[in-house]
Amino acid sequence: MAYKSEDMRLMGGVPGQQLFLFRSTDDVADVTAPGYFDTAAEEYNLETGDIIIACTGVAAAAAVDLLVATNSSGSVTVMNGS
Repeated sequence: MAYKSEDMRLMGGVPGQQLFLFRSTDDVADVTAPGYFDTAAEEYNLETGDIIIACTGVAAAAAVDLLVATNSSGSVTVMNGS
């Protein structure tokens, strides 16, 4: 599977302090893979320090994880802070 912008919602904040809700049927292992959120860097101005509440897995309800983004020149990685 892959990141889809329609699965992401900006809840509020400013770049580097934004909060997002992300719902996907992808497993959390896929969502936390390097580069998964690269497109979000452009579409949502996802920056280092932004937080993503990720609801993932079957029916986008198998797991809830708190992810912290790092953006290095458009290449995004996330750390699972749950």
